[in-house]
Amino acid sequence: MKRKIFIAAILVTIAIFSLASASSSIAASRDDDELHRMGIFISNFTEQGLYNFDLEEDGDDSILHLGNPDNAGDLIRFGIAHNIINNPKSTLKKCRRRKCEYGPNIMAADDVLRPIRKYFAIDDIEHQSILGYAPEAYFDGDNYHFDAKSWGEDKIYYADVQEVRRNKRVITMEGELYNLKKKSERPAYFTATARPYKWGSKNTWSILSLRVEWKDDGRGAE
Repeated sequence: MKRKIFIAAILVTIAIFSLASASSSIAASRDDDELHRMGIFISNFTEQGLYNFDLEEDGDDSILHLGNPDNAGDLIRFGIAHNIINNPKSTLKKCRRRKCEYGPNIMAADDVLRPIRKYFAIDDIEHQSILGYAPEAYFDGDNYHFDAKSWGEDKIYYADVQEVRRNKRVITMEGELYNLKKKSERPAYFTATARPYKWGSKNTWSILSLRVEWKDDGRGAE
């Protein structure tokens, strides 16, 4: 009788450890999935070379302050570039004018605003032409005109999120940037802050800031 009780106790213990191990594996899988999704989120900025910024109106002169209305052009550039990279079929159209002096491509203002809303949680901007330094785009009141071939980075860096910290509603993500075509090339560390955000029915994040520190006193990959 004692032997049966002993064997039963062993079986219960094994079952408990198996359940704990399975739960731990599920939790690890969920953590890996979240890190992967966070990496994709941050890569939406790094893939177009938008590295050091926050959403304040002013402050540290070494970074871009996208909360300043004077920097609305940089948000517009983000919206255009994001669509060229990720949504060209649905947003990138051909200019139908006889003379397309600003380039062969157009993009609707609403399409430019959508990724700004999605990734920055900024509901509206003052649409305007962004001229004076490349890449340029002319706004005609409804659409942006430009040459899509002049947009894009020579090397695209994606984000590998390796550590996450949470403080109330602010999430800090840290990791390394890597070359999309050569993943062993990791030229920089980054720190990003974001907050939980609902986009449609999807739980995601909206960016608050991104800082990049290059390992070799510059972008050694350039």
